[in-house]
Amino acid sequence: MKDLVIMKNQQAVTTSLNVAESFGLEHKNVLQSIDKLTAENSAVKNMFLEDAYTNTRGRKYREILMNRDGFTLLAMGFTGQKALQFKLQYIDAFNQMEDHIKNGLPETPEEK
Repeated sequence: MKDLVIMKNQQAVTTSLNVAESFGLEHKNVLQSIDKLTAENSAVKNMFLEDAYTNTRGRKYREILMNRDGFTLLAMGFTGQKALQFKLQYIDAFNQMEDHIKNGLPETPEEK
């Protein structure tokens, strides 16, 4: 999952194609999952942006760009071994950040 995040228009994003490759899924199924997420809740539409890529034969195909929040929302719905590994890594990173914040910042008035 090293190359999952790319820079596009000065934003860190990933693509539906990268997600499909990283999780071992068919691209059409990733697109369907994104379509379902955005249809069920209009508040998440700003996390996903329609785009296109050109294959080696010069044909254009639909692709979705997504920010970190869109990717996380999408990936948390996946199942399987690669999805489980992602979720465990995400939890570990969250816990490390929480420890860093607790140990590195002064207490807020509510915490005293």
